[in-house]
Amino acid sequence: MVADAKTVVYRALSLGAGVQSSVLALLLSRSDPQLLKRGYSKPDVAIFADTGWEPEYVYLHLDWLENQLDFPLIRVSSGDLRANLRQGRTVSGHRFVDVPLFTVDENGKKGMLRRQCTNHYKIAPIYRKVRSLAGGRRGRRFPKNNRVEMWLGISRDEVGRMKASRESWVDHRWPLVDLGMTRRDCVEWFSVEYSGRRLPRSACVICPYRSDEHWLELKRREPDSYNEAVRFDRWLRNSTKNPIRELLNGRPYLHAARRPLGTVIADREAQGVDLNHFNEECEGLCGT
Repeated sequence: MVADAKTVVYRALSLGAGVQSSVLALLLSRSDPQLLKRGYSKPDVAIFADTGWEPEYVYLHLDWLENQLDFPLIRVSSGDLRANLRQGRTVSGHRFVDVPLFTVDENGKKGMLRRQCTNHYKIAPIYRKVRSLAGGRRGRRFPKNNRVEMWLGISRDEVGRMKASRESWVDHRWPLVDLGMTRRDCVEWFSVEYSGRRLPRSACVICPYRSDEHWLELKRREPDSYNEAVRFDRWLRNSTKNPIRELLNGRPYLHAARRPLGTVIADREAQGVDLNHFNEECEGLCGT
């Protein structure tokens, strides 16, 4: 018996607005011959999920990128991360902390909260919008023989981040992996094609997955956002009206050292951290 044919009815680029997905979007817009040879024409849309708490330079980069592309770039949101987090609630309104804060209890035992913010604020709103754009109807199953391709900006040096879709109607594809391009290749391509411009590394202002180098980059490029993160880190432990503390066993921190963020970064800055050597970005859709 021949299996039912599957028809790809929509192709979407998941845009994290970081290095890899930005370069991929530009290559697709240029109809790069190597991408065309591998079956990648242009996506129907590029989608960026906004947490409401991105650095300003990410929003400025998105505005610039949108003007470079010859396919639509749309922005979606499932809510305001900053407002929800300060109330100790998720996008659904449940009392829960979905950001992976570092903790230490009174006995010195270290812990880390489970990260669910990527799913709540990045993956879910993108899938929801793509489903609607591809013809899915609310409350009904997606047409059995129709498929959506989701193109992700994961590069060859990050193959460990390649994961199958959790939705049966979505197939993930990784164009940069198919091209054999690494993150460094993406940076070098962009520096040649857009000399003088900087590619951002996309992560929300208070993301605990930032490396020290990334915190310093935020501090130097956007001091207001960095200072906001420092104040939020302090608020996590010192506020007398903090709903987050009621939900945790232990004192919460934004930094893995379980010390005040401002103190740790000031110490690293005094040590002369080399900003030309960045750690890998976190997995998932946040920073690609």
